Amino acid sequence: MSDVSKEKKLIRAPDDLVSKLNEAANRQGKTFYSYLTEILEQAVRAYEMKRSLKEIIDHFEILEVHEKAGAISIPREVLDRIINKAYHEDGGVLQQIWSQTGRWYGTYLNSKFDDAVEALSRLLKEGRWDLNEVTVKRNKEQVELRCVSTLLSEERSILLEKFVEGAMHSMGYKAEEGECFRGIIRLRFSRRA
Repeated sequence: MSDVSKEKKLIRAPDDLVSKLNEAANRQGKTFYSYLTEILEQAVRAYEMKRSLKEIIDHFEILEVHEKAGAISIPREVLDRIINKAYHEDGGVLQQIWSQTGRWYGTYLNSKFDDAVEALSRLLKEGRWDLNEVTVKRNKEQVELRCVSTLLSEERSILLEKFVEGAMHSMGYKAEEGECFRGIIRLRFSRRA
């Protein structure tokens, strides 16, 4: 059955949204109708995956942050083995590297997102860190962050703590207190003056 013979329906939308959609269709060299049909097909596909388009796009946005940072995916067992060996050979250097990497991420998140702390929270929740739970509580001057994992080794927990401290430092916060042991990281930061 061709597109021409399919029954069509009128869909109401705000003028400004229609203008943006039309502009996007033109930039991609598509007709407005074909572009809108593609968007609606993807919305149905997201629904069938039991996700919203917002969830999928937000997740993709976080994956792009990792991509720009040069992150790669490797099996957990391989990562744990490499980290364990390297940590016991020179844990201090490894902690510095993770802190510096966190600073890069923090700087990037600060430049890309209006709310860098929220973006970091999303990054930790969605970014394949093996975390079961990420909680962020904050007020104007302080941020409390808690990460819980049943999979993180003690070494990976310490390194993730250093990463978070580095990221928060780049966003203008200093660590006030914290605790870190196998699978649990709890940190409190305050705004630097």
